[in-house]
Amino acid sequence: MNLDLSKYTIEELVELKDQIENRIYSYEDGYIYICKVRSYGRNWNENGITNTHTLQELCYRYNGDDGIVDVYTNNPNLSIYNYGDLMYIKSKEDYDKWRKYHSLKNNISDLEKEWEKWDNKDNVSFQQRPYFAPIYSKEDVEKMKIEFENFDMDFTEPVQLFIQQTEEE
Repeated sequence: MNLDLSKYTIEELVELKDQIENRIYSYEDGYIYICKVRSYGRNWNENGITNTHTLQELCYRYNGDDGIVDVYTNNPNLSIYNYGDLMYIKSKEDYDKWRKYHSLKNNISDLEKEWEKWDNKDNVSFQQRPYFAPIYSKEDVEKMKIEFENFDMDFTEPVQLFIQQTEEE
């Protein structure tokens, strides 16, 4: 397509650019893109990514210098450049169950370590003692363990998408 842009004023070109960008950003390709951004100690989910074009722009923005994007998608043919992980998920429901399972597993482990330090506080030097008791009680941790043991494992874990990098590797 060859479009002669010389006949447009700068105002018309800006308006055209805005219309094109709006069309690109609102385009939905039918796949799920869950984007977890890590940048300068902050973590957040970047919502509203509905196609590979806007996903690629996000991954370029956080290409390792200013942060990293981990992408979880049900698009088995995703082919973009990304510094972070590209993971295939069966569905959003599987992803949510998997996240909850791993979060519960990590919380139990972390809380057990906190309680071990707290219970042993009298046997270490003053500088190594924890200042505060863990937020969750031991009963809370036991409830978490029961929930973990009875967790519905009917989900498929994300798997790494193996793609060819399209930019500098």
